[in-house]
Amino acid sequence: MTRSSNPTLDENARLMRRVAEDDLEAFESLYQRCAPALVRLFTKGLRSTSSGQGLDLDSAEDLVQKVFSSLWRQRKSFRGESSFETYLFSMAKRILNKELRQFRESAETNVKERSDFYSGLTQPEAEIYLQEMIDALEAAKAKLTAGQRQALDISQKGDVYLDKILEELGCSHKVYKSRLKRARKRLKELLAPFLEDER
Repeated sequence: MTRSSNPTLDENARLMRRVAEDDLEAFESLYQRCAPALVRLFTKGLRSTSSGQGLDLDSAEDLVQKVFSSLWRQRKSFRGESSFETYLFSMAKRILNKELRQFRESAETNVKERSDFYSGLTQPEAEIYLQEMIDALEAAKAKLTAGQRQALDISQKGDVYLDKILEELGCSHKVYKSRLKRARKRLKELLAPFLEDER
């Protein structure tokens, strides 16, 4: 095997060898050096794939955390037979594929359960159920903070107007994304009892 002449690649491999010996400082250094490239891959690089779009920033950052958690768990398995970057990006690809597979399976199961549920309803029952669902959603939204409700409303307008709206509100992209993430998480929690009753 020929050694890389790129000092950055060599340094990452050296850091990974230290990580294999349980060096947390080296692990932190690797994270600082490599995490931004993974975030870029997940948010922008995926747009060139068949899916045609990347992950949002929060999802990408969550996925990077999973990649580095896996890297730490498997730290003893790095042999240096390929570059560290090849090793890391192969791991990232496996984790991404697993996440996408689980998401698809979950979505398919959810669609089937809902289809079975709806097919057993008469027209009046379906109308009543739909109204109950709307009422539950409105009640849940009322329990969000004003900022979270605002972020949800903005998300419905599409990316075309996002920059202009945020500028008018004096709200940064980071704050908006954070509020939207918290709003969706809170809605999911608040609607969980309703969705469980549905099943």
